[in-house]
Amino acid sequence: MRVLAAAVALVIALAPTPALAGPKGPKVKVKTYVAGEAFCPTAALVYGTIVISPGTCYTLFLVGERGGTFLAFAPAGVKIPPGQLVRLTTPAGAKLRGRFLYLVPVSAPVALVAVGTATLVAVRAEDLGSRLTLTLVGVAAPNVVVSFSVRL
Repeated sequence: MRVLAAAVALVIALAPTPALAGPKGPKVKVKTYVAGEAFCPTAALVYGTIVISPGTCYTLFLVGERGGTFLAFAPAGVKIPPGQLVRLTTPAGAKLRGRFLYLVPVSAPVALVAVGTATLVAVRAEDLGSRLTLTLVGVAAPNVVVSFSVRL
């Protein structure tokens, strides 16, 4: 009997085991964009009534307004030195403000940028297929996320 138990134990130990399958979820594509790097969506991004056009590259800014904080999408050629704050009340700031194509509200527990200023922002994009989330990187509050629906 002991020999039979030892043989069964040996067969079980040496038998190949199938890999444990994890949950089958959507494949997530993640890319980090440094401040000033062009962000080029491949499909229309929808946030409420705002529809961000695909096929165009954008530079992302964090903008402080009296109405709150916004993620601003400007044409890819618009640049300022990383880390520099631009006061929107100056002539250069007014010119920059005129280049913003979309302003998407950002909800954060603390002020991310002073009112009346704009700065470049780095983001981590997570593409879930029907959803795209942009996590702001290097800001005062961790895990500040803006989520978009993806319209194909």
